[in-house]
Amino acid sequence: MNNSKIYKESIGKLLKETDDIVFEIRNLRRDNRNATMENDKKIAELEKKLAGTEATMEKTLVESKEDAIKPKCGWAHFRAMKDKIVIKDEKKTIEEFKVKLPSFVEKLIKISESIRKSGLNKLLESGEIRIEILDSVDKVPQERKFEYKYTG
Repeated sequence: MNNSKIYKESIGKLLKETDDIVFEIRNLRRDNRNATMENDKKIAELEKKLAGTEATMEKTLVESKEDAIKPKCGWAHFRAMKDKIVIKDEKKTIEEFKVKLPSFVEKLIKISESIRKSGLNKLLESGEIRIEILDSVDKVPQERKFEYKYTG
């Protein structure tokens, strides 16, 4: 038997083994989905029950006309909340900050920048720009990537 045939048989067996493993993984994932769906139903029921219990507890506290009640097992109270800030028009508000509060701009406006690597790749591949002009960018060759497909 020549080496080529031995390797071909060996790869064939390994491909079949990968297919069996992938099949088992798919079955386990399906089982997980089914179990998750069942658990999600139970969780939804419990969350509904919890919401009802919390609503009853809040109603009871309101009826007591107290701000807080502290039985031995815990407490229930109404917490004072800060006023909520509502920004009606973000662009207009940013401009107002720049004009009316220039000394606070750094504290109030977040500026975010990032590099679009896909755009850089396209420009380099098309030859529109050359990597040599960019001191802070390198092109690193990658190893070949192993891939396979079992066609069974």
